[in-house]
Amino acid sequence: MTSQHFSMPSSTGFCLVLSAPSGTGKTTISDSLLASDASIVRSISMTTRPRRTHEEEGEDYYFATPDRFKALIEEGEFLEWAEVHGYLYGTPRSPIDCIIHKGQIALMVIDVQGGQSVKSISPETVLVFLIPPSMDSLSNRLRQRRTEPEEMIQIRLKNAKVEMQHLPHYTYGVVNEDGKPQEAVDAIRAIISTERCRISRWEAQ
Repeated sequence: MTSQHFSMPSSTGFCLVLSAPSGTGKTTISDSLLASDASIVRSISMTTRPRRTHEEEGEDYYFATPDRFKALIEEGEFLEWAEVHGYLYGTPRSPIDCIIHKGQIALMVIDVQGGQSVKSISPETVLVFLIPPSMDSLSNRLRQRRTEPEEMIQIRLKNAKVEMQHLPHYTYGVVNEDGKPQEAVDAIRAIISTERCRISRWEAQ
């Protein structure tokens, strides 16, 4: 009898969307993920807003004129896009495809509308919703930042309740407990390991 040997394919990259209400800790968690695993690569957005002096093309953003951005929309070159404060922001498809082709994880930190847009275009995308332990905890976190007036905090809390309604559309939910961000990072890394083992991602060898 001939013995058969199996091994995980090297090319099992995919897109990982991380969404969360403001104040939940998504920036801290995403930075920790990027620092802990070289195979996780941050996606870079394109924008029509002017480049600031400290920003690098292709490192912070891809910068484009409004006409160029709109042309790319017409060509279907964005996984998601939106207008924010009069400027256009979006995630170009080509760089994400390149990351995935290399067997890496394309990490996208975007809002719930953007996440669902990416999922509709790329069904293999994994959506992770970072959840505050409670609304009281989220309220405390926002106030502890001391960066916004009470009126803005109330708006953010109201928006958080709306965003939480999108939770059923996400693949996974991870609670970011107070003072325990590493537990959330470990949980998302476990999700990545699990998704790499999904048979549908394995290419024919």
